[in-house]
Amino acid sequence: MRFSAAVVKEQGVTFTVLKVKSGYLTQDNLSASQTSAPQNLPRPIILMEDSSQGPRYLGRHDIVNFLSGVYVEQLPWQKFEV
Repeated sequence: MRFSAAVVKEQGVTFTVLKVKSGYLTQDNLSASQTSAPQNLPRPIILMEDSSQGPRYLGRHDIVNFLSGVYVEQLPWQKFEV
């Protein structure tokens, strides 16, 4: 499995943003990602999908609010393979 993720440390909180396909941004998929993502990725996990209105996030509310003010291109994206 290949995926793109950004590990971010901000204000003392380290978290992972997982880029997902359109239509995958659901609470069930977030829960599944929290348990199935590789253990070396920091928790909490935030899901991000690109939409025609820009990026949409799902996860912990304070982190989602922070990410809404950040350009998605500024995140340190990396490719992972499991």
